[in-house]
Amino acid sequence: MDNESIVADLIYDLSELDDDIREDARKELVAIGEPAIPQLIEALADNLGDVVEQATDVLAAIGEPAIPALIDEMAVAERYYALALGDALSRIGEPAVPILVEALSDKLNEEFREYAVRALYLMGVSAIGAIPALIQALTDPTDEVRSYAAYALSKMEAAAADAVPALAKALDDESEEVQRHAVFALREIGTPEAKQALEAFNQS
Repeated sequence: MDNESIVADLIYDLSELDDDIREDARKELVAIGEPAIPQLIEALADNLGDVVEQATDVLAAIGEPAIPALIDEMAVAERYYALALGDALSRIGEPAVPILVEALSDKLNEEFREYAVRALYLMGVSAIGAIPALIQALTDPTDEVRSYAAYALSKMEAAAADAVPALAKALDDESEEVQRHAVFALREIGTPEAKQALEAFNQS
């Protein structure tokens, strides 16, 4: 049996009800590693939630070698599929930050920017290196990008202190959702400057 067929059979086993079969398949796919990446990425488009979850776990375990293929597919994928790809990138964590930051600068593809900022938000403190890019994203033309940028910064707490001036400006954003997320981010950051910005906003 060729390697592609072996990988296909193992991915099929990810949908089995038996926990032991799923776990054995997961371990074997991680051991195969890079050669399994294209088929695992295809599996993220599956309608079966369990398969998507298991395939995402495998890709996260394979880690950095999966990043280029995931980001390339995310740039062209339909929404549901693209969000699953972003979830996989978020679980890989810090090694995926630079390429997600690069995606945030794609001026022609607003959906791609949204998927990238959502992945950084899901990553939480692992995305701390993206703080300058997230601050810049607070001025993105797209409401969803600005909103998720603020939400991502909220997860950095005091480490995102440099974002306070930009978040304070976002309190006057035309989108109420962006405003709410900016308020939440400033509360979570919690520095004296953040508290001062919130007090001024509440008194306005």
